[in-house]
Amino acid sequence: MIIGIDVSSTAYGTGVSNYTLNLVRHLLKNDRQNFYKLFFSSLRLPLPKDISALVRYKNVKIYYFHFPQSFLAFLWNKLHIIPIEAFIGKCDIFHTSDWTQPPTLKAKSITTVHDLAPFISPIWLHSKIVTTHKQKMYWAQKQCHSFICVSENTKKDLLRIFPRISPLKCQVVYEAAEDKYDHFLKQSPQYQARKKTAIEKQYGLKKFILSQGTREPRKNLTRLIQAFNLYHQKHPRSPVELAITGKYGWGKDVIHLKNPCIKILGYIPEKDMVALHASALFLAYPSLYEGFGLPVIKSMKVGVPVLTSNLSSMPEIVGKSGILVNPRSVQSIYQGIFKLLSSASLRKQLSSSGKLAASKFSWDETAIKTLDIYSKIR
Repeated sequence: MIIGIDVSSTAYGTGVSNYTLNLVRHLLKNDRQNFYKLFFSSLRLPLPKDISALVRYKNVKIYYFHFPQSFLAFLWNKLHIIPIEAFIGKCDIFHTSDWTQPPTLKAKSITTVHDLAPFISPIWLHSKIVTTHKQKMYWAQKQCHSFICVSENTKKDLLRIFPRISPLKCQVVYEAAEDKYDHFLKQSPQYQARKKTAIEKQYGLKKFILSQGTREPRKNLTRLIQAFNLYHQKHPRSPVELAITGKYGWGKDVIHLKNPCIKILGYIPEKDMVALHASALFLAYPSLYEGFGLPVIKSMKVGVPVLTSNLSSMPEIVGKSGILVNPRSVQSIYQGIFKLLSSASLRKQLSSSGKLAASKFSWDETAIKTLDIYSKIR
C-alpha cells in the first residue's frame, strides 16, 4: 500500500504540527511494509529537520514544493482542481491535514479533524482561517472515506455540524505527548533537578504556574490573568508567578496585562518544553474549546497537576486527575488556583493520578490505530 500524507503543517510549530510530525514518526517506526509519500509545500519556510531526518527509513520519500499554502487552498479548496497524484504520483491513501483537501484520481482520502472551532465560534479565529476551514470541510464531507477525530467530543461536534457524514466513517484516535516526556521521568532525580534548575534560571522563574499555547481568544488568557490577579490581591505576599508561553496568534493580545507577577515569555523552543512543564507548580489551561488539549497531557505526563476547563474535550482527557473549572467564570478559575496553591498534598495526589491517566495515551498506539484505518478503507 502506498500512503500519502500532507506534512506541510509541520513547519508552523502548532498543535497540528505536533500531531502530524509525531504521527508520521510513529507510523514509520511501526510499519515497514507500506510505502509513504510525504507532501510538503511552503513558499518561504524550509523543510523541517525533523521531517528531512525521516529519509533514514527506506520506505519513505519526501516531495518538497515551494507553493504557498494560500495558493494550495485556492487550488484545492476553492477550485478543487489538479489531483494530489499530479504532485506525488500514485498512492492508495492520501491523509490530509486541517488546511487543504486536494482531489484525488484513485487514492482514498482520509482527514484528521482536530477541532470544529471555525464552525462553533468563528469570532475566535481570523476570518481567513474560518474561510479556509469551511472550504476544506465542504469537500472533505463529500469525498473523504474516513474521518479521524482526536476525541469523542470532536467526533460529536463533527456529526452535529455535518449530519451528512456517516458515523461509520468516523473513528476516534487520541493524540499523545511526545516520547521525551516519558523519558524525562525515567531519568534520575538528580538529572531532573538539574534540568528544572537550568530552565528556571534561563527564563527567570522560580515558583510559577504555567500557561501554554498560542495566544488567541479561545485560550481565555484574559480571564486567567484576572483570576491570577485576584489571587494576588487576596494573597499579596505570595511569591507565585504566572508564566504565559506561546507565540501570538491573532485577536486582542494580553501583553498589556502583564505585571511583575506575570511573565509573558512568548515562543519557547521545543527543546525547553519538557523541563518547563516539569518545573511548574501546575498547568493552568482554562481554554474555551479544545479538540484534544495537548498541553494538558504534556503536563500530566511529567507529573504536574492540571487546572483546565469543564468544557469540550478536557473532561474526557483529564477525567478525575485534574481540577476542572468553568472557564467563563473568573471566580471559578480563581477558586481552582487557590485550591491548588493552598494544598501541597492535593498537588501530590493529582501528580500521581495524572501520570497514570496520561500513560493511557501513546503515539505508538495512535499510529497503529491509524494504520488499521488505512488498511480497512484501502
